[in-house]
Parts: sequence; C-alpha cells; structure tokens
Amino acid sequence: MDNKQVEKSGGNHQALKSLDDEWRLMNAALERLGQVEALHSKQPAQRSGRLIFGLDLTGSREASLHQARIATSAMFATMKAIGTVAVKLAYYRGDECKAGAWKHDPAIVERSMLRLSTEAGNTQLARLLQLVLSETENVSGFVFMGDHCEESEDDLARLAQALGEKGIPMFVFHECADNDSRSLQAKPIFKRLAAASNGVYSEFRSDSGAVVRELLSTVAAFSAMGHEGLKQVGQPLTAEGRCLQKSLTQLPEPKQVKLLAGPASGTRKLGKERASI
Repeated sequence: MDNKQVEKSGGNHQALKSLDDEWRLMNAALERLGQVEALHSKQPAQRSGRLIFGLDLTGSREASLHQARIATSAMFATMKAIGTVAVKLAYYRGDECKAGAWKHDPAIVERSMLRLSTEAGNTQLARLLQLVLSETENVSGFVFMGDHCEESEDDLARLAQALGEKGIPMFVFHECADNDSRSLQAKPIFKRLAAASNGVYSEFRSDSGAVVRELLSTVAAFSAMGHEGLKQVGQPLTAEGRCLQKSLTQLPEPKQVKLLAGPASGTRKLGKERASI
C-alpha cells in the first residue's frame, strides 16, 4: 500500500482483546521458565536506562500497526520484569513528527500506543533522529520500527553517526517484504544507519509477530540491564532473536541513568491495568 493511499480504521477493541491474550500467554511462559520466581529470589541491583521508541506511522504501516502494539506489549512486560527503563514514544505521520515525555511506567506508553493511528505522508526519519540528538538526558538506545525510507541516505547517515558519537545505538527493526520494492530499497539504508550508530539492524515480516516480540523484548532487557539483562531473558527461540542477542553481546554496556539498590519493582505477573481510551 502506498503511503498516500490509506484509510483510517479503529481497531482499539481488537487490539485490547489481543493484548489480553498476549498477557495470558506471556504470564504462562514466565511461570514455565521460572523467571519471575528467580527474579524474586535474586533481587539484583537494578539499573535504570532511557529508551526512545520511534515509529513510522505513515500509510503503509496501517496493516502492521496492530502487530506493533502487540509486540511493544511484550517489550514493556520485559521492562517490568527485568529492570527500570524510562520510555519516550516518538513518531511521524502526515506532516507530524512528535515525541512525548519520559515515562517511567511502561503501561502509560502502552496506552498511548493504543491511541495512535496512521496517516498518509512521506517518511521523516531525519526529524526523528534530530529529536533523539537534541535529548538532554542520557539515552540508552533508540529503537526505530519502519518499512520505507524516502530521504537522503547520506544525510541520515551523518545523523546516525552523530548518535554513535553520543553513545546512542540505533536499533532498527525493519518490516521488509520480498514483494515490496520500496522496503527492499530501504534495507541497505537502514543497515547503514544501524552500523553508523554502533547499533543493530534486524529484519522481520509483517506476519512474524513472535519474531518482533522477541526482538523488542531482547532490546528492552539490554537497555534495562545491559549484558546482565540478556542473561536474564535467556536464549531466544527464534533465529532472528538469537542473531540480535549475539550482536548485542558485542556492544558496550548501554548508558545508565543511575544504579538503584533493591528488588525490581516490576517482578510480578503482568497486570491488565489500562485507562480508558
């Protein structure tokens, strides 16, 4: 679908139902693996990171926005279980390019995700990168999820390199389809940006929900507790997840805001607390 040919549709009810299903599945998985109990008993020192989560919300992403909501739910669940990560949601759509405030409660960001919709327009990744570069707080990493790129590769590469110089790796999650020439054209650009920022490029398909959930959860663990966080989430089940984890182990520890003593406050079953949309 072309970015300029999109119809808005309300899918919040279905998104909420899917999220409920995801919560049940993730709780069952956590109990099977014994992760919750292990975290309770260890009560490790908790590090605090800051992660900016950037979304391409142009028209071509309409079909996959629902999947992105589910995937970010898994990412936020990992944050609650592993450590403290403040999250800032940023996105571009139509003529907009916006970033929210830092939120220490991932559930607030999750609710914001449910209210987002797509709008026809060109990609504005350069503006997103500039927002990240202008951030005055220490940033552990910048996650970007998108499919196409319609901007100057060299200009974007210079901005990505500036991220790397500031110690902010860019984690590119590229929705790429073999029958989508525009996403295939964007692949080398996104790979270059990840490399220029000392980050990691990962690819997924629009129907590979399990892969996206695992990729985002792995990055969340790394942003929360660095290499120790990767150990706590264990071995990924998907090939893409294992590849990402291997790449992350080769990166330096992410920037941390401070070291907090005491147990992780999010070590519990995942709740369904949500405000009205």
